[in-house]
Amino acid sequence: MILDSDYLKHGAWVSFIALVFSMAIGLSAVPLFWPAYILVFLLKLSWFLYLIYFCERFTFYLWSVLASVLSFLIILAGSAAYASAADVWGPASAEAFIAGLLPVALVFFTYFIIARTKPSFHPFEYSGNKVKVVPRISQSKSARYPAALLAGASTLVASIFVKIFGVPAAGVVGAVVLTTCALVILYHLRHSVRALRTLSIKEKTTSGRYTFMEIDGIREARGRWWISRFFTWVGSRCASTDA
Repeated sequence: MILDSDYLKHGAWVSFIALVFSMAIGLSAVPLFWPAYILVFLLKLSWFLYLIYFCERFTFYLWSVLASVLSFLIILAGSAAYASAADVWGPASAEAFIAGLLPVALVFFTYFIIARTKPSFHPFEYSGNKVKVVPRISQSKSARYPAALLAGASTLVASIFVKIFGVPAAGVVGAVVLTTCALVILYHLRHSVRALRTLSIKEKTTSGRYTFMEIDGIREARGRWWISRFFTWVGSRCASTDA
């Protein structure tokens, strides 16, 4: 995976759209959701605009995208688990809330185990403070997309399961499928997670900042994007007004 300007831009936008979509679908039944959602939407939009047009920190960008992808899955998984439990015990029951939090807890526990396991492969290549991702050459083509393959197979199984046992079981099946996809993604990216944690610790201890190997090309591309030029124009106008 090469973190060039195209990947940086498209990867962040896809992660942003997936995250806000999962929040709108999965949490829309929460009281006073939409005012809070609009506020969170604006904050997330500002966050991703920073990632695309200003961020030069390698670790911050990858952590943000990984967190967004996992959040997309666990928000939907938790919502499906909560809805299924609420049908049985009631929407205000402790059992329903515990069921909704189970996917989140399972994913976080898996991350904790992976992040603190000794790595057997380091997926990053360095040149000073510049970093790029170096995937394992030994991976087969089918192993590069385990989450997509698992999601497709699980969706087929889930549809058959729902037809046999009824629609109320769809929440349970959906929660299991989505949580499993999140766990598979974490396992597939286990080497990157460990390496990112190591880089983050180094940044804190040395006060240094790792950037992208293709940072020169990223800066050049950002200079051509109209949103970047707009922010630069606004910044220059504000500076001239203050002067």
